[in-house]
Amino acid sequence: MDTPIVSCQCGAKMRVPAQAVGRAIRCPKCKSRIDVPDPATAVPIATQAIDLSDASECPICQTKIAPGEPTKCCQKCEQLHHLDCWDEVGGCSTYGCENAPAPEEEKAAQTPLSAWGDTKKCPACGEMIKAIAVRCRYCQTEFDSVDPLSVADLRRQAGKQAKTDSSKQVIVGIFVLSMVGCLAPVMLAISLAYVLRNRETLAKAGPLFVIMGWIAVALSGVYSLLMAFFLLIGG
Repeated sequence: MDTPIVSCQCGAKMRVPAQAVGRAIRCPKCKSRIDVPDPATAVPIATQAIDLSDASECPICQTKIAPGEPTKCCQKCEQLHHLDCWDEVGGCSTYGCENAPAPEEEKAAQTPLSAWGDTKKCPACGEMIKAIAVRCRYCQTEFDSVDPLSVADLRRQAGKQAKTDSSKQVIVGIFVLSMVGCLAPVMLAISLAYVLRNRETLAKAGPLFVIMGWIAVALSGVYSLLMAFFLLIGG
C-alpha cells in the first residue's frame, strides 16, 4: 500500500513514511505541525478527481491555475502543476514523491590549485617537488615565488640574488672605511651616492644594511665637518 500524502496549510504536500501514520510531523517548508491521518479512514487521493474549474493552485509558483493553461499532473501523487513550473524544477514538488527531483549534492569546496598543480619540476635539477615548495629538496635551490619558473627565470633570480649579495659586501666595506677619519670627505661622496643609487637593492638585502649605509653617510659627514673645523682653526 502506498504511504499517505498529507498537505500543510502553507500549500506544501509530502508523502510520509508508514511509521508516521497516526502521528504528528513537522512541515519541511514552514515547520508547522501536521497530523498524519490513518489511510484506512482517509479518502484515497487516487480516487479524488482533479477539477480545473476549482482553479487549483500550483504548489511551485503559488499562483492559481487558470482554465486552459498547460498543466502537468504527477502520476504518483496526483499533484497538479503548471507545465512550465514542472519543467523548471525538473519534476513534482511534493516532498517524498518518487517523481520529485533528487536534491543536489553540495559541491565540495574546491582546494585552491597552486601554480603547477600538486607537483612541479625544479627548473634547476629537473626533479619533481611539491607545488608550494619555495626550495628544492634535491638541489637546495631557492625560489622567490611558487609561480612557474623557467631556466631563464631562474637565471634572472640568481642574478638579482648575486647583486643583492654584492651590495651587502659593498655596504660593509663602506661602513668600515667611513670610520677612518682621513678618508671622510671621499667616503662621504661615495657612501651618499651609493646609498641613494641602490636604495631598492639595499631594501631587499634587509633593514640592517640600509641602516649601515646611512650610518656610513652620517659618520663620513661628521668627520668631514670636524676636519673642516680643525682646518679653519689651524689656518
